[in-house]
Amino acid sequence: MTEPDTDRDGFAVSCHAIILAGGSGTRLWPLSRNLMPKQLLVLGGEKTLLQQTVGRVMEAFAPSHIWIVTNEEHVFEVRKQVSVMDPALETQVLAEPLGRNTLPAIMLGLDRVVDEDETALAAVFPSDHLVRDSGAWVNDLRRAFRLAAEKKFVTFGVEPHKAETGYGYITLGAELGERAYEVDGFVEKPDYLTAAKLLMDGKHLWNSGMFLFSARHFLTQVARCEPLLWDWWMARGERPLVEGYRDIPNISVDYGVVEKIDNISVVRAGFDWDDLGSWEAMYRLGDKDEAGNVIRGDVLAIDCADSLLISEGGKLAAVGLSNMIMVQTRDATLTCPMKSVQAVRDVVSALKAQGSRLVESHVTVYRPWGNYTVLEEGDHYKIKRIQVNPGARLSSQMHHHRSEHWVVVSGTAEVEVDNTPRILVENQFVDIPKASQHRLANPGKVLLDIIEIQSGPYLEEDDIVRFDDVYGRVQK
Repeated sequence: MTEPDTDRDGFAVSCHAIILAGGSGTRLWPLSRNLMPKQLLVLGGEKTLLQQTVGRVMEAFAPSHIWIVTNEEHVFEVRKQVSVMDPALETQVLAEPLGRNTLPAIMLGLDRVVDEDETALAAVFPSDHLVRDSGAWVNDLRRAFRLAAEKKFVTFGVEPHKAETGYGYITLGAELGERAYEVDGFVEKPDYLTAAKLLMDGKHLWNSGMFLFSARHFLTQVARCEPLLWDWWMARGERPLVEGYRDIPNISVDYGVVEKIDNISVVRAGFDWDDLGSWEAMYRLGDKDEAGNVIRGDVLAIDCADSLLISEGGKLAAVGLSNMIMVQTRDATLTCPMKSVQAVRDVVSALKAQGSRLVESHVTVYRPWGNYTVLEEGDHYKIKRIQVNPGARLSSQMHHHRSEHWVVVSGTAEVEVDNTPRILVENQFVDIPKASQHRLANPGKVLLDIIEIQSGPYLEEDDIVRFDDVYGRVQK
């Protein structure tokens, strides 16, 4: 590969960033759910983790060289959040039809990168990590890109400050200068005793999950290490990559490529980093009161110390707690000792086994047209509050198993039932019989607020047949 030209700041002229914005963040349940994972949440400050990541990446890359890979469930929310940072980013969001781990997601981004420049260098960043001191981060990027231009696969390693069992580790090899090293190997998430040894020996760094490489060299390694993925990639001239997604391996970039190749380098990070992967991290990084508590929301704490107390539901009253975590939402509450935070994923696994919707969504679910909140539900009925943004329009649809009754609370509703349109205003209603084709829109300039009462033997969201949709959600 011919080395790319570099500008005076040390960045290659054709350097692209791929931000991975999929994932569910199960260790931060009940705030993080499948339909609203941690990268889309405001967990500190005024911006979501995704927006913080995008803002940092924009310090080093032009918007046209930033690609955000997410999945179909999140694509509209991701586009909304990144367009606030820069309207040009809305067209840079790529949607996976289903999750297939980090390696296919990276290759989906590389499809756009190599389409512009086959000699490009690429950097991959998770969207849900916290990085402090963006100036040091940009300086480390320059150092890493110089290594990547030499056909090295480069990662960032973070100096460990405790025996952490939730991170992977990088084993340091020979020094390369400028805080860079060859990589002698990787250690998967260890048990506590092993993590303590790795912390003390001075030869290991935490694996940050950020990578840099030559796109051409990386794809050569994919061809060697993962032939099934390579065949899928090579067929992209005949059909879009997303059309073959269901048949490709579900594999991470670590297992698929990184652990199988040589010539890997690591740059020792000069910036503070945390993956915010547990409630313990949220406590450690939070602002503490005089008793050592991190408190957010409507919380009454009496005789509590060194605890994380969060409420996004009603009043949370806590008495006599020490080294505890309590997180309350409108539909779920988590309580556990600080030392047991890694077991939160076991809670999520148990809920999945029960078929609980608490893993999937909050009581309020955001859609490209607005949102809905489940107010109450029981056998054969469900009551929702639906809010439609000004000028927004839902899909033309029907339901096999339920009928609906809509009452307008505020705003103006444009309703169509079996090709018969009508306008409804405050306190007017309409009935939607089962199997009727219908549509709801907000033609006004203020938010449309309605109450929907569903009745029928099956009331889940997958009982929707779409005929037309301005957001492209009609199944072919």
